[in-house]
Amino acid sequence: MGTAQYILIQKISLLLITLFPLVSAATTCDTIPLKVNGNWTDKNIRHSEHTILFEDTLGIVHHISLMVDNDNIPELFTSHIETPVCSDSLCNLMNIRIYWTLSGNYLGFDTIPGKPLTKNDHLNFNGEDFQQLHRLLCDEQSILRRRHKDDLFDKEATRVSQVVDAVTGATSKEVKEVTVDGAVYSSYTIYHLVHSQLSGVIKRYVTDSLLTLLDKRLSTSDRVDERIFFWQQIPAARFPQYQKEITETIEMASPKDRLFVMKKTPGEMWANPDFIVRIAGIGEQLDVYSLSHFLSQLKSTPTIPAACLSLLGNQMKSFSQNQLNTYLSLIEKTPASLQHKTLLEILQNAEADTQYKYRTIIGAFLKNHR
Repeated sequence: MGTAQYILIQKISLLLITLFPLVSAATTCDTIPLKVNGNWTDKNIRHSEHTILFEDTLGIVHHISLMVDNDNIPELFTSHIETPVCSDSLCNLMNIRIYWTLSGNYLGFDTIPGKPLTKNDHLNFNGEDFQQLHRLLCDEQSILRRRHKDDLFDKEATRVSQVVDAVTGATSKEVKEVTVDGAVYSSYTIYHLVHSQLSGVIKRYVTDSLLTLLDKRLSTSDRVDERIFFWQQIPAARFPQYQKEITETIEMASPKDRLFVMKKTPGEMWANPDFIVRIAGIGEQLDVYSLSHFLSQLKSTPTIPAACLSLLGNQMKSFSQNQLNTYLSLIEKTPASLQHKTLLEILQNAEADTQYKYRTIIGAFLKNHR
């Protein structure tokens, strides 16, 4: 789908949101879906009165329902998807219910009673097929994201149906590894609906209509993708309001997302003693790049509390040589910190550890500052 076409579809979807903000009776959701990415909510949730109507590239209109808890606070999105998945007679329409988090990320799926998922030759999905589909949908960077539908099959090989008089191309090796065996078109179609089309509509809707309402819900979410989405949307100037929440996110996040949050965090926060002590307190959870970024930020911090340096010192033996040199330079710029009993003991213990490969560097540092 081209950029211009996608933008047009987005505009249509937003128009439909405006024109059709309500659905009929709200219904509850009291069962856990067949497959869930992470933990399912422990709240009682129900379909709200709000729905998004979205017309996809095949002209099919999808209804995306916002689900809320007992306090009417948005919790997630869901949609019953019924869509054709192939161009021949080897498969049926695909019927499936998809769930997304408030950030538009895939959360899980469920089957529809009386409408089983099927693959080639009208065979029903088995347990491994359900698991493979779930693995695929959990992978936001799957090879399918970069594939066109025409590139799914090896054009020099064919597969003949034993039930229906039809022939299809054999699945290319790299595609076969990530899709459900015998349901390549189904895998491809639902993947792009979940990640490329409907996910984008949800993100846009939350950004435009719900972000202010969901301020606390997103910033304190147990789902790290919802927190990251929130930090992506709000300006960095608002970050100082959320020191505790940002620290928690940095601890929870993947290295990539953690570094994003740390880089967006404004300079005034790195100069805040309380905040940098908070970050030093989770230092053991920082990956090498995030730790280097933190140490780099401290270089321009006017005053570094001894408590911050002591907390960092607890993990000093995992530092690279460059990180250690930076750390020692931070102590030098705050000479009074060497009077801090805990910090001094950390340095002395490191010097005395014959197994520590940088003990001579520590020894030379202490000798120069006695």
